[in-house]
Amino acid sequence: MIKSRAGSVKKSDRVQASPEAHAHPIDIPLDLIEEDPNQPRTVFDPQLLNELADTIRQRGVKNPISVHHHPEKSGRYVINDGARRYRASHLAGKKTIKAFIDVDFTKIDQIIVNAHQAGFTPREWAILIEQEEKKGKSRRQIARELGMSAPHITSHAALLRLPDCIADAFNSGRCQDVTAVNHLVVVWRQYPDDVEFWLEDPTVEITRASIARLRAFLDSRDQSEQPVGPAAVAKERKTRIPSPLRLHKPIVRIRYEGEPAQLLFNRRPSQPGYAWIRSENGNEREGAIEKMQLTELSEGK
Repeated sequence: MIKSRAGSVKKSDRVQASPEAHAHPIDIPLDLIEEDPNQPRTVFDPQLLNELADTIRQRGVKNPISVHHHPEKSGRYVINDGARRYRASHLAGKKTIKAFIDVDFTKIDQIIVNAHQAGFTPREWAILIEQEEKKGKSRRQIARELGMSAPHITSHAALLRLPDCIADAFNSGRCQDVTAVNHLVVVWRQYPDDVEFWLEDPTVEITRASIARLRAFLDSRDQSEQPVGPAAVAKERKTRIPSPLRLHKPIVRIRYEGEPAQLLFNRRPSQPGYAWIRSENGNEREGAIEKMQLTELSEGK
């Protein structure tokens, strides 16, 4: 039971209490808290979560999380800041967590807190930039609010519109250098088949230097009449007859929590039993596999 200055509060009235009534952190049941599906942070290191869970088992959560009232579900809360502590508390077997109720916490606050507590991955920056753009903000405005340069915003926003072969390499973690990825896109536009073939070799290191060498080779080869090296193999591969039994670029559609979504194969989940999905509005998040209902298996173009 949650206590306020006036005494006990019924469960149905918890969310109705004014924010001023909770100037100090209160204990909130974990099962009344939800993660923000649009939060900027999307990658949670399983090892770090387990280490934090060990600490919480021994000493509890010393730094309360921040939540706000759920806009649609009475009596429930949505996390502003503290998703890692929330997840680790679940792993530690805790039933409640200390939290501040902060109705003034904005998305920009959430971005800054996450960015300072643990560095964002390039993809996380790209996702949050896209979210801010959908609100009607210009990239110049986003750059000003986040204290970043306009070129930084532009280069990261481009990461959400990568060719499939480069997106697979980027999302799998083979290359996290934003500049290198954008350089590779420039090469792909001129030599798409060769770049795709080059990326199929898992031993290839994707760096600015290796991309420059690839570009130099392709440019010099293009000046000769006879293609050599990977280009010849790429051309041969294009003439092969695909197997009728092979599903090319499979698309798996599901329903998760009553909403249609698509299963993502190129994102590593933070823990066993979870997978990444993309909803129809483009938002990506993790979900429990046991809650996913397969609805359609089709083939992409």
